[in-house]
Amino acid sequence: MKKSLQNLMNSSEVSYLTNFLFSLPAGESGIILSNDLTLAWHEFSRKQDIILVSAERFLTRIQEIIPLEGRLVMVYRLRKASCRIYELRAGEDVMTRMEKRDFLAIKERLIKPDLPYDQRTMVLDLAPFYDYGPSLKDPESIGQGIRHLNRYMSANLANQPEKWNITLYEFLKLHQLQGVQLLLDGSIIKSVQELESALEDVVYYLGQEECPECLEDLKKQLRHFGFLEGWGNSPPRILETLHLLQEIIEQPNETALEEFLSRIPMVSKVVLVSPHGWFGQENVLGRPDTGGQVVYVLDQARAMEQYLKTDLQHSGLDIQPKVIIVTRLIPVNEGTTSDQRLEKVHKTQNVWILRVPFRYPKSGGIVEHWISRFRIWPYLDQFAVDAEVEILKELAGLPDLLVGNYSDGNLVATRLSASLGVTQCNIAHALEKSKYLFSDLYWENFEPDYNFSIQFMADLIAMNSANFIISSTSQEITGTDNSIGQYESYQFFTMPGLLQVVNGVNLFHPRFNVIPPGVSNDVFFPFNEKKQDKADNTDIQRMLFETEDENSLGNLQNPELPPIFSIARLDRIKNLTGLVEAYGKNQELRSRANLIIIASVLNPDLSNDAEEAAEIQKMHDLINQYDLRGSLRWVGRFLSKDDSGEVYRIIARRRGIFVQPALFEAFGLTILEAMHSGLPVFATRFGGPQEIIEDGKSGFLINPTQPEVMVGQINEFWQRVAREPGYWDEMSANGLRRAQTNFTWDLHCRRLTRLTKVYGFWRYSISGSAKSRLAQYCHLLYHLYFKARAAAMPGT
Repeated sequence: MKKSLQNLMNSSEVSYLTNFLFSLPAGESGIILSNDLTLAWHEFSRKQDIILVSAERFLTRIQEIIPLEGRLVMVYRLRKASCRIYELRAGEDVMTRMEKRDFLAIKERLIKPDLPYDQRTMVLDLAPFYDYGPSLKDPESIGQGIRHLNRYMSANLANQPEKWNITLYEFLKLHQLQGVQLLLDGSIIKSVQELESALEDVVYYLGQEECPECLEDLKKQLRHFGFLEGWGNSPPRILETLHLLQEIIEQPNETALEEFLSRIPMVSKVVLVSPHGWFGQENVLGRPDTGGQVVYVLDQARAMEQYLKTDLQHSGLDIQPKVIIVTRLIPVNEGTTSDQRLEKVHKTQNVWILRVPFRYPKSGGIVEHWISRFRIWPYLDQFAVDAEVEILKELAGLPDLLVGNYSDGNLVATRLSASLGVTQCNIAHALEKSKYLFSDLYWENFEPDYNFSIQFMADLIAMNSANFIISSTSQEITGTDNSIGQYESYQFFTMPGLLQVVNGVNLFHPRFNVIPPGVSNDVFFPFNEKKQDKADNTDIQRMLFETEDENSLGNLQNPELPPIFSIARLDRIKNLTGLVEAYGKNQELRSRANLIIIASVLNPDLSNDAEEAAEIQKMHDLINQYDLRGSLRWVGRFLSKDDSGEVYRIIARRRGIFVQPALFEAFGLTILEAMHSGLPVFATRFGGPQEIIEDGKSGFLINPTQPEVMVGQINEFWQRVAREPGYWDEMSANGLRRAQTNFTWDLHCRRLTRLTKVYGFWRYSISGSAKSRLAQYCHLLYHLYFKARAAAMPGT
């Protein structure tokens, strides 16, 4: 298949474009990336003194170029979630389509030219296993999987009623919760026809005046018709639910199906899996591998308990939900609770942290110390086995939903789901593949520190095994019109000499759903509200602006200036050192505002993480280089969540701003925390913040790779505040309104529970299909690839 450049632009532009493309130097890697391509084009256009709109539009679609002798190989972004590979030969204006496998072979040879001539690298192609169920067509609909799945299932109920009505009947007849039979009595209602007849009778009965208003009396009467508990908590709600079931059987439609399934009590026991890091409630945030994910999971667990209480009550059931967070037990606890097997989560009735130790694969002995998330792979197989035993013991039965978190938690959830037969949800939080440039191509260079050859396979296994996947933003899945998404980066890639992935994930499968998180409103609330238990913040004020001890650095010469605030772990991607350097170089900004940083510890020798230690040292070097001790405060402490909430409000009361300067951010919980506190936000434009912030309305998007421009935006904000005293209040209110309307845990849990029910029915309906063949293939990949490479890791 060919594509002519003449169809995209006029002949003059084609000439300029091809001359430009074939003049480009390949660079050290032999690959020209989109950002470098854009910069080179701007320089070319400036020198030529031309503006070529069509050519520039074409170049924004190019993700990468590999210059070869007399030809270029280009990855062209056709649309979201879809790229094509073309070859363009010198002197021609027609591009020829190239197969992905041929493209990956070129990249492999480019990076490893010394491979044997007859090299046959392992090829992974999962596309043949996706011949079941619906497939989305429009990339804009990716992330709305539940809607399309409901449409598909309601169409099947309409077009294949003999098969699908039986499936629905069997699903309702077999449904139990905590060992109690619900919904239908199979000894009375024995077929679809009998169900239709019983529905007519019970609906008529419920419409009569003699229908008892007492719920217990009504339940007794319903049993005579063959209807057990679980239909609702009042006569009107029960009648509504039964009407929905009638509608599904007689005239199926997607809205009625989703609403009906959402009313069935399917979820009372939930397990959230998050193995790595220091998972706890105090003295853990800021430690290596311990940040936003811990906050996310704890908040989600609390909110899930509250939502499930309401959901079960609406079903007419008196059941106490239970949520368990499964993580790793660390005997050498370093002042945390990480050595406690069971810990109740604060402000809950039945939410628990269940810790299970890692064991050495050969000896079976317990691993006593913290281990980096990049080195835990050899321990996860036995961890999943041990966790299963502990989960069944604590729940006294099966969970109704397993939620994996990050690569390790998703893999463990996959193993548990396969063993227990329970619906599985994955949450990536951040896929490392898109965070580290060329992490696939130069996997051997990354391997000693990161073991990406193992992690990327763990990701592939988990994302192809999950019943559904939730992401915080759509671009996490599909990217933007001009940039590739995190999940999308797994569609095709190569790890030279080891693995070529031709089709790694099907983004058009309806398992993907966007459900953003919220924040705890008890902790993160507007700065102009007061709560009795948050009244005294004197110690936190001193910590931020005054205290001089081993945990703080800097003595503000002008403490009355408004503060620029940032809080994060100190690692390269979070880029706090980039913010400090940009601030240090700009005298105007230094004269307008102080910089307050809360991050990690001050002594690099106290860090167990090499990357963090290097960033800590870099912070010290920058502070000394730019003489920042009089305008910067660096607090190296692990704050409780309550203290973190108060910090945002203190900064807001001083009419400061929050800056999140990450080179990439999958979502950005700290952004939400700041917005819910009423603090104006500046956040990276790379990643999820684009879907949180309406640029210029509810916050500002910045480019941290252009620090001068970033600082210029912040200076412009202060200049406008000086001209318009109400501007700070306007941006504060806009951000707060955006956060409270779109990003709350109650909304998140409502959607997550609905997904669990809809996908639970879908999982039941497709048992024995191609999904099982895909599961078997992933099972083989786990045992033959993942376990073998994990076992070969040094030090295990």
